[in-house]
Amino acid sequence: MSYEIFYNKQFVSLRKTGEVIPMLLAGSNNCYEIGMGGRSGRRSRDWCSDRFYHRKHKISEKPAVILGNLDAELRKIIRRHRRDKEAKPADIQKHFGYYAGIVVGSGHCADTSWGQYRAVYANGIKNALTIEQLDELNINLVFRAGFNSPNGMPSTIPIRTEREYFAELKKWREWQALGGRSFYLSYVPLGTDTVLARLKPSRQKPTIEKVEVEQDHYFVLTDGSTNLLRYTSRGYRYSYSKTGGKRFPTEKAAETYRQQLLANERYQADIWKVQRVESIARFLKIP
Repeated sequence: MSYEIFYNKQFVSLRKTGEVIPMLLAGSNNCYEIGMGGRSGRRSRDWCSDRFYHRKHKISEKPAVILGNLDAELRKIIRRHRRDKEAKPADIQKHFGYYAGIVVGSGHCADTSWGQYRAVYANGIKNALTIEQLDELNINLVFRAGFNSPNGMPSTIPIRTEREYFAELKKWREWQALGGRSFYLSYVPLGTDTVLARLKPSRQKPTIEKVEVEQDHYFVLTDGSTNLLRYTSRGYRYSYSKTGGKRFPTEKAAETYRQQLLANERYQADIWKVQRVESIARFLKIP
């Protein structure tokens, strides 16, 4: 079975039109790079602009259109299999990759859910960078001709500004209108690992400085005789000490944690109650 693998993403934001270019690092499961000694290397992959959920012939698209067309594609697949009576909607959403021939990250097609697949686009839109921001990371968009294109195509140059992007797009559209074949967007440098390494600084969350504060009380979760320390894969750990257990700075924080345990159906989560402890405690807080 042939399927597409999505390894990574870095969407591009266009301020002029309010659109994004979905740039995906993807490749076929059947294609491999050349390894050492003539052996097969890892599966091949390349950066390319995805147009599947765009309006016809567009390279960039409005975020709402992309997400709307994504949802429409899911409904289309559900309708098709409803007629065939092959799978229930819940099964299709849980194993979406199997029905679409797509893997997000690693594993088998059936391991990719609809939520994972949609998140590629939703998060890509949310974290899109402008062309100028990419240029600061020494990453640039380039137009490339499709397979078996005739001679006379425009030269491929790194795009450093949004203004250059629209000028280059016009040039390639004119070439296509005069008999040229398809073209697409990619990134330079050509090494996919190099691009990923240069993207890392833009994806690192800024460090949030915290200060230590002291207060004369704190809150715990107790069953009346023991205080909760933490949950494990096989149950939970507890403390017999009246001042022991997991500490919370506020009653609200303790209650929120208790509700999370209940929602996740953790073992005996319903036995815990919030209790205030009159004792000195220190917590790290954002100033």
